Amino acid sequence: MNYMSCFDGVGAAHAALLPLGYKCFGISEVDKFCNQLIDRKYGFRNYGDFTKWREWENIDVDCVIGGSPCQAFSTLGKREGAKSPTGQLTLDYVDFICTHRPKYFVWENVASVLTLDRGEVFRYLLAKFTERGYGVAWRILNSRFFGVPQHRRRVFLVGCFGSPTSAGKILFETETVSVRTTAIREAGQDDPSTVTLNHHTDSEHGKMDGHHRRYQENYPLVGCLTTQLDSGAEQVCLIVIDGDRARYLTPLEAERIQGFSDNHTAGFSNTQRYKMVGNSMAVPVIRWIGERILEQEAKGWSRAG
Repeated sequence: MNYMSCFDGVGAAHAALLPLGYKCFGISEVDKFCNQLIDRKYGFRNYGDFTKWREWENIDVDCVIGGSPCQAFSTLGKREGAKSPTGQLTLDYVDFICTHRPKYFVWENVASVLTLDRGEVFRYLLAKFTERGYGVAWRILNSRFFGVPQHRRRVFLVGCFGSPTSAGKILFETETVSVRTTAIREAGQDDPSTVTLNHHTDSEHGKMDGHHRRYQENYPLVGCLTTQLDSGAEQVCLIVIDGDRARYLTPLEAERIQGFSDNHTAGFSNTQRYKMVGNSMAVPVIRWIGERILEQEAKGWSRAG
């Protein structure tokens, strides 16, 4: 099965899907650092700016995957929705899917997109896809339950062309799912004593040692990665205890809690590495969805016209 990765970033789709036997048709990405990384690692064809998709040649793929920029929908942003340039990219993604009609698509975004404008934005997406012949299903998945110690809730919308039920069978399982709160050591960290601080209230970078003294209850789980680790209150949950001191996650640790192999983003500045990894999708979640798509495909339902 071949796929196209839109808003490709540092290649979470490739890290997840290539080991499963998927083949990459091409990508769309404009960030120069991400493009340098993907070109160096994979050499996939880059179609470039997604807003120019109408100028591309015919895209004939089985699956399209993409997490359009979330700033328009995030609770940390202005929540301008489809009115903003980044929100428009989501509408472009919808039109791209409806035009090229891949058999499957996967769209990822922040969970708050479900409630933006009282749900009108998300209802619009569903209406467009279903009008075009897709059966769709959506679910909020948290990467902490997929083997990495990060609390990262994202909504995943899956569509299957010509099948009203396949998307639901991909995203929902009838069997019991075990919840895995994996220790950081199991995720590959060198120091098993490194754990996260819990119940944070003070966000100033210079007071990390105070956090170390103040909080006694610790858990092997960090908060949701963003694009930088020094921007305020939302970053306090990314402080870890390392021996007798408190510190922020390193770029290597950030890669690991997103499910990438070690040094996936090596060769770039720490600032760029934090941004690149923080913008990414969680690899284990995408791999799970990819596995479920293959399982559904193996059951052999026919594609309607």
